[in-house]
This record gives sequence, C-alpha cells and structure tokens, in this order.
Amino acid sequence: MLQIPRRKRPLTNMSNRLCYYICRVTHSSSFEEEYGYGLPWKDVLKEVEQHYENGADAVELEMITEEEFNDRLPKPY
Repeated sequence: MLQIPRRKRPLTNMSNRLCYYICRVTHSSSFEEEYGYGLPWKDVLKEVEQHYENGADAVELEMITEEEFNDRLPKPY
C-alpha cells in the first residue's frame, strides 16, 4: 500500500493576527464611550463580551487600518 505524506494545511484561523477596530459602547441613549483596539480577533471578542457584562446597551465595531489606528494614538511632544 502506497502512503501519501500528509501536508500541513495552512492556517485559516485569523484569531492570532492583529485586528484594528474602533469600538463604540453605548450605555444609555445619551452616553457613549469610544475605544481603539489593536488586538487579535479573539481578544476583541472578549472585550466586547466584557462591555456587555458591564451593562452596555450596544457595542459597535468599525474595522480600521493599522495606519488609522496609529494616527489616533496620542502624539509625543
């Protein structure tokens, strides 16, 4: 019997790559907070879950580029 060597399948799991998001958290109709995340996707999901556990009414994610994320960071003088 001929055995064919198994090839490793490429990883399609994006959970370890950094993702960049603006996260808007609404606690009531008049109170909104905004966060910036540069984390792996699985960690972004944990943060979203944490917002809901802390009483958020809604959590909105907007995907941005790494450059946009870096432009939003405070600039040193």
